[in-house]
Amino acid sequence: MMAPDTSTGGPKHALGRSCVIQEADLHSMVTRHERLARLCDLLEACADSLPIWPTDTQAEQLRLALGAFVEGEREGDASLTRIVRCGLQDPLAAALIRHVDARHTVDVVHAEDLIAALQAGPVLNGRISAETFGYMLRCFFAAGRQSMVLEEFAVLALGRDHLTASGESLLLRSLCRRAS
Repeated sequence: MMAPDTSTGGPKHALGRSCVIQEADLHSMVTRHERLARLCDLLEACADSLPIWPTDTQAEQLRLALGAFVEGEREGDASLTRIVRCGLQDPLAAALIRHVDARHTVDVVHAEDLIAALQAGPVLNGRISAETFGYMLRCFFAAGRQSMVLEEFAVLALGRDHLTASGESLLLRSLCRRAS
């Protein structure tokens, strides 16, 4: 049960514990999403350049960027749960969080597949065709962009009563950037 807190302007649990979503957690999530958006743009440019395969230097840069993404996702696995820890008793909220977590897992699997494809090289080495590689790239950046939007909408929906005005504004600005 939530009772309004007139002294700080934020909601509190009936037991008096603060239940405001921390803006530092929101900033961390939005920053992670901005890095993912740049990676998606980089991979989309690579897909648009096909059938010309990335140079060895470009492939190494892509592998490093994808590896950093994978590590960041593993470290940030519980970020949504931490952000919306208020009111997680709701079964619908729990189902939505599981869905967002599953999307993160799919993003990591796509990234790991791309790392392996970049290590294998083009079909000339008997490995992978440009068409297949392009499809893999598009799977990653399409799913990654959808994951970012879903996670931000989830925070807005699940945390609607627990966001400060500036926290809500941060999320809305981020969503508007993704829509443009």
